[in-house]
Amino acid sequence: MRLNILAFAIGVLSLQMQPELSVGIVWGMFGLVLALPAWRWQNWPARLLAVTGCFALGFAWAGWRADIRLADHLDAGWEGRDVEVIGVIAGLPQDFSNGTRFEFDVNTVLTAGALIPQKIMLSWYQGRRDEEQFERMPVRPGEQWRMTVRLKRPHGNANPGGFDYEAWLLERNIRASGYVRPNPAQRQVEMVWQADYAIERLRYSIRSSFSRMLPEASYPWAGVLVALVIGDQRAINGGA
Repeated sequence: MRLNILAFAIGVLSLQMQPELSVGIVWGMFGLVLALPAWRWQNWPARLLAVTGCFALGFAWAGWRADIRLADHLDAGWEGRDVEVIGVIAGLPQDFSNGTRFEFDVNTVLTAGALIPQKIMLSWYQGRRDEEQFERMPVRPGEQWRMTVRLKRPHGNANPGGFDYEAWLLERNIRASGYVRPNPAQRQVEMVWQADYAIERLRYSIRSSFSRMLPEASYPWAGVLVALVIGDQRAINGGA
């Protein structure tokens, strides 16, 4: 049994090394046919066939899951066009010099005919920190918003040994990125009570408490404490 499990895992790993996806159903049927003799016979040829079959089943399962993940993508015809959506702030917002960046779960697409992924990364540009009249629109995990966005498909450098931004987005099931358009956005629900959103709101509250008690200007190492407590490594100040 342990050898079969190991073969299944190796099959899953093998798919990650392929330049393109194979036909999963073919590998699945092939794996089932090879594994069937082990139900009747316990000799070494049947066991060898079963191990090979488990490898094929692992390969097929990984391909099936990859098909599901890649099917949720931004249609090329809607890249760079305004789309009105309703959705929920899904993770910790991250402030940058002239705005806020956050993950967004799309619940409803209001623009007729638009085909966009269910999870996207958005930047909301709202001015610069050094401008006196700069006021950041607060967004918190679990809030439901109605806003107009403009999206693009994930792109990033893939230099050997460097950070692969596109792969990082794929790992988090983020299939498009973009920004909020100037059209007035509307907060519709203060909190969508769902387990993962509630956890993110709690993490947000803890991070906000750290920011109030340990302002970055006086405590440049406070981001390290935030990372240790809630796992938000992006809170670490690179210059600290």
